[in-house]
Amino acid sequence: MKRTQKNIVTTLTLLTFSIISNGCVPKNADGTYHSAYSYHPYNTQQHTSVPRVLINRHPYQVQYLNTSYSNVSTADTIEQVAKSLLGTDYQYGANGPYQYDCSSFTKYVFAKNGITLPRVSKDQARVGQYVRASELQKGDLVFFDSKKSSEVSHVGIYLGRGNFIHASSAKDQVTISNLNSNYYSKHFKWGRRVTNMSYARR
Repeated sequence: MKRTQKNIVTTLTLLTFSIISNGCVPKNADGTYHSAYSYHPYNTQQHTSVPRVLINRHPYQVQYLNTSYSNVSTADTIEQVAKSLLGTDYQYGANGPYQYDCSSFTKYVFAKNGITLPRVSKDQARVGQYVRASELQKGDLVFFDSKKSSEVSHVGIYLGRGNFIHASSAKDQVTISNLNSNYYSKHFKWGRRVTNMSYARR
């Protein structure tokens, strides 16, 4: 019995020494360690950066690169996620990932950046900071009425230089348009900035 206990103690001692010497996971050829988790104490490079999205037209195939906080702003990642959906079909009432309407598109893009928006455009038009046309910045929401009503009925995401990206019923897809075009210049209502609103983040 004493010999068995002694063997167990010896085995545990050797196992402990092995774990301390080699870490919990196998070592790579370059001296680093690979783990299924985002953090491992033996990794030479830790995940301390925000994800940068590579443009990819299929919403299930969005890829991420690690990019430092100083290089990529929330507005930049909003633009990248939005552009990854260019060409995706428009369908009124759709919630993705293969079809969107205008407000489910904006809701999805901002959710990917940690910002929760209401589902419909008229409610999205009430959140965040009011922004006039001359003060728009990349990442701002832009709202429009229609020929039928003066109420908010459409929303997109401002990209800069007068351009905005939106799920367009006229184009039947996610596309980029310009605020100075004949139609949108007449029906623009206002912008809303939610990227600096901490309450919108969940």
